[in-house]
Amino acid sequence: MNNDKQTEQVKCIVLEGYGGYDKIKIRCQPLEFLGSTSVCVKVQLCGVNFSDIYTRQGFLRQLKTPRVLGAECYGTIESIGNEVNNFQYGDRVVCYVWTGGLFGEKVIVPAKNCFLVPEGISGQDAVALPANYLTAYLSIFTMGGVGCAVTQLAKTVKDVVVVGTASASKHEQLKENGVSHVLHHENYETLAKNVSPQGYDLIIDSIGGPNIEISQKLLKPCGRLVIIGGSCYINGETLQIVRSLAMKWQTKNLVPQSMIEQNITVSGLHLGMLFDSNPNKIHYIMEELFKMLKNKLIKPTIHEILPFDNVIDAQTILAKRMNFGKVLLKLNQ
Repeated sequence: MNNDKQTEQVKCIVLEGYGGYDKIKIRCQPLEFLGSTSVCVKVQLCGVNFSDIYTRQGFLRQLKTPRVLGAECYGTIESIGNEVNNFQYGDRVVCYVWTGGLFGEKVIVPAKNCFLVPEGISGQDAVALPANYLTAYLSIFTMGGVGCAVTQLAKTVKDVVVVGTASASKHEQLKENGVSHVLHHENYETLAKNVSPQGYDLIIDSIGGPNIEISQKLLKPCGRLVIIGGSCYINGETLQIVRSLAMKWQTKNLVPQSMIEQNITVSGLHLGMLFDSNPNKIHYIMEELFKMLKNKLIKPTIHEILPFDNVIDAQTILAKRMNFGKVLLKLNQ
């Protein structure tokens, strides 16, 4: 363990307060103290997620500011806490911490939040797995964007038919990725009924809000709805929410009587909190995802790799739904 690391100044992406893009700053600040159960990672790539936007806009009020953003990163281990015995200097790792803190040149990460990247897997592919593919895997195989990941994982199941919704500009790309039917957002309830009048076995809803009621209607008996987010509240710089965020996040659309009469299951998925409560499960799934990647059953789609300092451009791409695949930040090291 190198105690000199605690005085080293590193460049980070810091959220100084809730609000617009002006709250994001590039700052140099001291590297955190390396605890006995943590590792120091020299970061090469960062994954940009909707959770970063939720945090900036104040949707997750338990995450106080100022704070370093970033739930995903990939890099190499530079130093190791004295109680860590499953990593060594120079190991390539991908890290996931749902509360953030990983957008930095070097970061201190609990060892349990790090995954050893197998030989032959690129950093780009590795850093695209945690938020997107873990969520997709749990939604399909356990609870049951993460769009591309869901499609690829669902296609590993025999005779599955995948139906997706997207803006017209993404339809061809979705079909190339394996989506059988691509529907427009505007009238997708009607279109979805036309594609499968009997309903759907599994719906993964990342939109939330009023969309939940539509999703329930489209389920067949014994169908399952997995709610993984509320992207309907995201539009550009600020949240389109006037009243309390906590109140707005609630919905009256989940009616127990309707769920019983329709014989449907509605569940929620919060990857970060599941990680906190059952890290062994997450590590097992990551090992499965690495195997799928090596066997060419899945392949992350990278939309764009931007310089580290261009984090606002990266968030804008996500907020405006301009991406097809993962947006990454790269550090020049």
